[in-house]
Amino acid sequence: MLGAAFTSCSKGEDLFDSGAIVAMQKSEYATNFEKKYGPIDPNQTWDFATMEPISYLPSADNAGTRGEGASTSGSVTLKSTGEMTIGNNVVTWMHENMEAGKNNSQKGSPFISITDQQKFTIVPFYQGCASYFWELWMNVGGKDVKIWTKNDQLTYTTDDDTVDDDNKQWHKPTNKDGIPLSAHQIKAPTYTFEATPNQTMYFFLKVWTGGDAAFARGDAPSRISSLDRMMLALQNVEGVPSVPENNKVTIIGCEDNSKNASDKDFEDLVFIMYGPEVTHFDEKEVRETKRYMMEDLGTTDDFDFNDVVVDLSIVYKMKITYGKNENGADVVVSEVEIPGSRHQEAIVRAAGGTMNFTIEIGTNTITRWSKTPTYNATDMLNTGWGGKPIYHSGDQSVLAKFTIKDNDWNPATNNVKVIVEGNGQSGDVMTITFPKKGEAPMMIAVPETKDWMPERTSVPGPEDPNPWWYYAN
Repeated sequence: MLGAAFTSCSKGEDLFDSGAIVAMQKSEYATNFEKKYGPIDPNQTWDFATMEPISYLPSADNAGTRGEGASTSGSVTLKSTGEMTIGNNVVTWMHENMEAGKNNSQKGSPFISITDQQKFTIVPFYQGCASYFWELWMNVGGKDVKIWTKNDQLTYTTDDDTVDDDNKQWHKPTNKDGIPLSAHQIKAPTYTFEATPNQTMYFFLKVWTGGDAAFARGDAPSRISSLDRMMLALQNVEGVPSVPENNKVTIIGCEDNSKNASDKDFEDLVFIMYGPEVTHFDEKEVRETKRYMMEDLGTTDDFDFNDVVVDLSIVYKMKITYGKNENGADVVVSEVEIPGSRHQEAIVRAAGGTMNFTIEIGTNTITRWSKTPTYNATDMLNTGWGGKPIYHSGDQSVLAKFTIKDNDWNPATNNVKVIVEGNGQSGDVMTITFPKKGEAPMMIAVPETKDWMPERTSVPGPEDPNPWWYYAN
């Protein structure tokens, strides 16, 4: 049995100071890791973080600004308002740039929206080939509102059809077929919403993986949300349809499957949203975050990677300048980073070990934070030990928050380490650093949306439907 480092699963054992003992422990750790998860590819790296910029409301905590904690005040109503014809240039751009089955995640960016003024319009106009059945929904101010059901009022012409406006042949896609490559034009329904201003707004799909038969049976659907970055605001789309003057157009591509099962083509459903500018901040905070999760050299059969969980962020503020259009309504003129606002922050989220440790961040200017004296060394914090709840966001998830000196954290090199104090008579220490390529990891980096595991629950392996290891980013 391996000696304890700061694991919750082994208590009171001495940590030896011999380099040979530590080397042996690391070798046994690697052996146990491969027994659990299989051989490690020599080119395997352990940085899974994306550090996508996420905007937050100035006065709200992380949970609220990501939508699930949105205000329940306000109202929203929906009206069907006709149809829009989507021209061949948009259809061609979709087929050439949003290829089915290809990772198109670089073609857009995640988004969080705020209802700025009362009216906005949504046009679901494109769907890829998929056997799943879905409905498009939105949540405004905490209230779910259905928008559209797959295939409803959606038709298209093909290159082989008559192009004379009076004699066009319009086809309806089947539940399994998308808009074909031969499509020339698309007619799509339009839905206009009236919503109370300044409400958090996000979109989601209700998905029946068993297709329309599962929908007809009343099976429970899965929920694929823009909050989970499974929808992107597409960039540089050519031939955007004309909309009323002073309206902003956003084209959103959706995935119909969960993160680990997704092919990331973001063309399963594509819809247009237009109306007044939907972000309504005079100033907003933007965070680019990487979450570090750490394991120890103690009992090596749980691999819960919750002994230390710390979020490191690049933080800055954006100034949004508004102008007036000809009708006197506010319109956004520019978004500019506020000089001097950029800094780095660390938030300790969990500490599942039973020894004191010190986090060290930086290369030239070291920022340090120790578990004691703020907490007892043996405290197991925010990992579910003893039946206690786990808080993944909000104030209750913050064990400590501090500024990183001189912005000396380098996300590219992961210059982070944890020094663990032994509990034996000699007061030995062990240093955990970010693993090299092909090593058995004691530290990994993941997106801030990846939640850590409960105490003594191993990270999912290859046999799990949603594995963490050995999958392509």
